[in-house]
Amino acid sequence: MSTGSLILRRLGATLVAVVLAVLVWIALLEISGTPSLIGKRPWDVWKYLLGLPASAANRALIWPALGATLRDSGIGYVVGLVVAFALAVLFSLSPILERIIMPTAMMLRSIPLIVLTPLITLIFGIGLKGVTAIVIIVVFLPALANILYGLRSVPPEQRDLVAVNGGNALTLLWRVSIPTAIPALLASARVSVPSAVTGAMIGEWLSTGQGLGGMISRAAGSFSYGQMWAAAVIITGVTVLVYALVSVLDTVVTRWFTGQE
Repeated sequence: MSTGSLILRRLGATLVAVVLAVLVWIALLEISGTPSLIGKRPWDVWKYLLGLPASAANRALIWPALGATLRDSGIGYVVGLVVAFALAVLFSLSPILERIIMPTAMMLRSIPLIVLTPLITLIFGIGLKGVTAIVIIVVFLPALANILYGLRSVPPEQRDLVAVNGGNALTLLWRVSIPTAIPALLASARVSVPSAVTGAMIGEWLSTGQGLGGMISRAAGSFSYGQMWAAAVIITGVTVLVYALVSVLDTVVTRWFTGQE
């Protein structure tokens, strides 16, 4: 199957998933009997954003908050993946270093995020640094474990081939281990997208009060359910879109590395 066909299949699957999610959204609200004042349906969100005289003002409130959330999650996402890749490389070269650092990282990640957020805020302050640190923690450990597994998935015969030709550990890493770990890195990038957005919104909700996380918290407190649902739908849609784009990148790069058309 060609790369183009695989990309279309990925995008088609994403579209089907969106349609199913909307149907489940409607069904849950209808079955539970949630009043429309509280549980907004898709057409209510559409009306809030596009079908009212105040829709332009509504969108003007949401877009800056969306930009702040994407900034917060994007920085932590990139930094978390870069740090995870760098440490995975170090751990593959030095298992002793892994045994020293990994337990601390796992212990840190085992603390519930809602408990950890106030502590991070005390250390880094209320602002971009604190939210970024939260996102890094959310992204870092799963990506580290996945990439490290990829680096260590080198077939024994390839290790023997490098050794026979006089290669050392660095040669094995550069020539074999890193290319072998590319699919794991891309998989980590894909699954970290929703985690990064969730981490950023929790940080905004509990710490900064900015972005869509802060907006949803304020909207819930002031009974602005239209704004709350619109913000939740928009960030969900953007997350799905970014996830789909990273999935397409994953498909293209993996096909390229495997030499498939």
